[in-house]
Amino acid sequence: MINKISYKILEILRSYIEPEYMMDVAVKYSVLGYVESMDNSYIEKILRSLDIKEELKNTFNLIENENEQLQGVFQWLRYDYEIPNEGLYKLVSAINEINVEQDEWKAILDDINSKIYESTFKYLGESSTPKYLNELGIGLLDPGKGSLYDGTCGEGGSLIEGANYAKLNGESLKIYGQEINNRAWAICKARLFINNIIDSEVKLGNTLTQPLFKEEGKLKTFDNIMMQIPLGMIWKDEKKYIENDEYNRFIFGKPPVSNGEWLFVSHIIKSLNEKGKAIVITSSGTLFRGASEEEIRRNIINLDCIEAVISLAGVLSMTAIPINILIINMNKEQWLKNKILFINAESMYEIKNRNQKVLSKEHIDKIIDIYRNKKEIEEISAIVDIKELEGSNLLPSKNVLKTEVVNEEFGAIKFDKEKLNNLNKCKTLGQIGKFYRGINVIGSKVEQNEHGEYKIINLSDVKDGQIDIDSLTKYSLKDNARVESYTVSEGDILISSRGSNTKICVVPKHSETILISQNFIGFRLSGEDNPQYIKEFLESPLGQYLISSKQTGTNMVTLNTKDLVNIPIVLLNQKQQFKIINKYNDEYKSIKDEIEVLNNKLKDIRLDLYNDMGIRSIFKIL
Repeated sequence: MINKISYKILEILRSYIEPEYMMDVAVKYSVLGYVESMDNSYIEKILRSLDIKEELKNTFNLIENENEQLQGVFQWLRYDYEIPNEGLYKLVSAINEINVEQDEWKAILDDINSKIYESTFKYLGESSTPKYLNELGIGLLDPGKGSLYDGTCGEGGSLIEGANYAKLNGESLKIYGQEINNRAWAICKARLFINNIIDSEVKLGNTLTQPLFKEEGKLKTFDNIMMQIPLGMIWKDEKKYIENDEYNRFIFGKPPVSNGEWLFVSHIIKSLNEKGKAIVITSSGTLFRGASEEEIRRNIINLDCIEAVISLAGVLSMTAIPINILIINMNKEQWLKNKILFINAESMYEIKNRNQKVLSKEHIDKIIDIYRNKKEIEEISAIVDIKELEGSNLLPSKNVLKTEVVNEEFGAIKFDKEKLNNLNKCKTLGQIGKFYRGINVIGSKVEQNEHGEYKIINLSDVKDGQIDIDSLTKYSLKDNARVESYTVSEGDILISSRGSNTKICVVPKHSETILISQNFIGFRLSGEDNPQYIKEFLESPLGQYLISSKQTGTNMVTLNTKDLVNIPIVLLNQKQQFKIINKYNDEYKSIKDEIEVLNNKLKDIRLDLYNDMGIRSIFKIL
């Protein structure tokens, strides 16, 4: 019955308003149905009115005045004004025909919300978190008595999920929320009203610049927090407030103005009481980027309040990028002190309509079980000492050892976990050579010029691990003061720094001044190791595995010198290196020659075939 009711309401709405405004109208008229079920006679009067729009306006004013929880709400839900009188009459009549108990209206609105999300998720912004993600977050949080706060509460999904979760477990929560968007705030208030969540305070305002929950001039602290923070938010407009924050929230450092996620995390930490726990939904880049963000991560990690990090596939409506759940616990168990549980759940999803990735109940239960029981499962989860984190990198993919990979040449490969761990005893690339960066060829100081004095190696110049020196493009530099920094020498090893398919080559003997572009990282051996040996090691399944474990990025996979420095390398002594490489080269050349002979034979038998077909004389091979 619930499904039929919600479908009928949405069918009416689809005829008159755009999809992105449906929830505004649906929640407003669900409130009307909810209060009408309390034996009021609003609807009868509306349907008899000569001016239905005016009567609806008066009715919603009355409802707002009679229910303190709804004060100020309907002024932000006005898209029904765009619906003609005929459509409003149909909508109110449909509401009037619904014969359900009052508490069933929350199920109707939930179903409407779910249907809107499934059919129009591309229109839903950061104010709408999918229900399955709220279920996962609240399940991980496991709130009982006390308080639940969301400082970016949007349409209130997390708050409603938390309140209902506590109620099912025989407990009750005091609900607190703050939201910057007027429309989302109004929807949140209306949804809380329909869900009969009375013990709640939801305020309108900017959490970063004006946190509205305070006690004795200090930030109020909470038992439980769940927040889907704005991903990649630019905080230029908030800068003066952040720099002069009276609550001393940003003591861990300030991130670049282009991404304010760590500002929200800092606010969350400051808003937790001494036993509080928080669930924070973040982007992946926030967990691995360097510079000021790395410094912030290091400071927060040293506080030892991060209990777990969970990576998920692109399960948000407004973006396909992977997301992560950061679990902050101010009262970690003693045995987990200075340790973090990492869960790589990026493979846990199912595809719904429009190729949207969603979490099933099975996925949610599995993730919660791993977290609650602190399980270590091969390929999925691991408990890591914070001393072992490289660059304070909090990505689960970097901290959960993956032993099964698919190699382009050999197919599926499984690595020996114990032997992988023993690689820690090997020398690293940073111990046998030095790295250098490439020049930005699209910069204003670099110009393509056939008479230029420099050649530059670009990604397209490396094919099958070889560089054709003669075909390199020439450039001129307007300022060549640092040209030595980019200049290659014979025997240098070049590693592509962008893209999932890593190109590796050895610079051959040459007599010109040759530079590398910014798409490469150069590596120059300090001793007498064989450069081709290093290249072959890095191109091996093991080398590619080690390199991929250092790559970062979502839309654009990148490598940096800091990561490559720590890659272990299995080194034979130099005499053995040259011996096995010479043997390999001889055998490789012999097989290549055989392949060339066979390829020529294939061409010959094809030509014989064409001759037999009577078509050979029609064309001439030049």
